[in-house]
Amino acid sequence: MELHTLQQSLRDELTKKSNASILQSDTWCVPVHSLNVTYKPVIRTKMDILMKMLFLSLKDTKFESAEQISEILLVEQLFVEDLLSKMQKTGLIEKVDFYFQLTEKGQRQFASGIFEEEQNETSTELLYSPTHTSFLYGDIEEVLEFEDFPEQIFRYQVQGMDLSFEDSVIIAEIQGRKEDNEEIVDEQGQLFITSIDSLEDVQVNDVPCIEYLLYDEEKDLFTVRVWNTLINKWDDQLEQLIQEYERTTWRDKLASEA
Repeated sequence: MELHTLQQSLRDELTKKSNASILQSDTWCVPVHSLNVTYKPVIRTKMDILMKMLFLSLKDTKFESAEQISEILLVEQLFVEDLLSKMQKTGLIEKVDFYFQLTEKGQRQFASGIFEEEQNETSTELLYSPTHTSFLYGDIEEVLEFEDFPEQIFRYQVQGMDLSFEDSVIIAEIQGRKEDNEEIVDEQGQLFITSIDSLEDVQVNDVPCIEYLLYDEEKDLFTVRVWNTLINKWDDQLEQLIQEYERTTWRDKLASEA
């Protein structure tokens, strides 16, 4: 896709929807970082009755085998063996001197009534813009398909920002996106992220933006519009930033055009 074609299409849209005339248009790029995040999610589910019964039994009594527990609880030994195996693998119980006992992790989960099962490590890509001081949504691969990239860089871009984040910030961003996508594991369990294993700044992408300066003569009103090709919509933050720095100079631009 050609950026020039999009620029003309947006120009037509702006002039059709208002009485304002376009005094100036420009294209430039804003830098956006691709961040690769790796983490181990967990599935949290409410403990079923059998697991609670096992926890209570192991908390107060010493058992050496699944057979002993199944006889006390009147539950099929196969079910008890399967659950004991899962509890050992997840670090909720351990065998000490031949007896099962709860670990500290097991005691915490028993107290909360929520069973947490760690999943395999996974990774995801986040896009961060220092200029916006926020994460952006969009498909960077589609942006890179533009044939006529502007050489000019956004004149108010943030320089040399340290891209270090608290784990809680990254977790909130990833978790929020999963909730938006309704990533429910099943009817009872849901995917959660408790910690970040690694965060890598993979590359900096130049994202083309199209800027228009408009003037409504009837209202004597200047406005700036900026189309961000990554988020694929008008970018309020960039518009406000430009207005903050350049509002007082727009009348000079109008005079120079006269």
